[in-house]
Amino acid sequence: MILPKMSAALLSMSFFGSAYACAELHGHTSLDQWIVICGAANGAAAVFHALPHDLALHRETAKTHISRFAAESGAGSLEFEPLFERGLTEGQRLVSSRSNLFVPRKGTLLDGFHHDKHIDYADVQRALSA
Repeated sequence: MILPKMSAALLSMSFFGSAYACAELHGHTSLDQWIVICGAANGAAAVFHALPHDLALHRETAKTHISRFAAESGAGSLEFEPLFERGLTEGQRLVSSRSNLFVPRKGTLLDGFHHDKHIDYADVQRALSA
């Protein structure tokens, strides 16, 4: 189930300016799935040569916001790093294998990535609560 959500998130990023926009396209997504989706967005940006410090900031922003949401909603502990790494690998693979779909949207996908590295917690909270 995560692959369609991951694809939707990357497409949302490339069309709507944020991976978190996919919350409105698909129903409930678990926190674990959100971590994988954030990793996929990071991996996609890496394929398109995002700078290392931007990749690190995106990762830290996702970790901070998702961890905060988990704490506020009473969710158990998260295994952020392994799930993020899984998403990163899958995002790189997905974008590389479907380059005809993603390369034409490279600029807007990167714009969405840059938006999400500075996204406000309230926007993430709204998406995670959807």
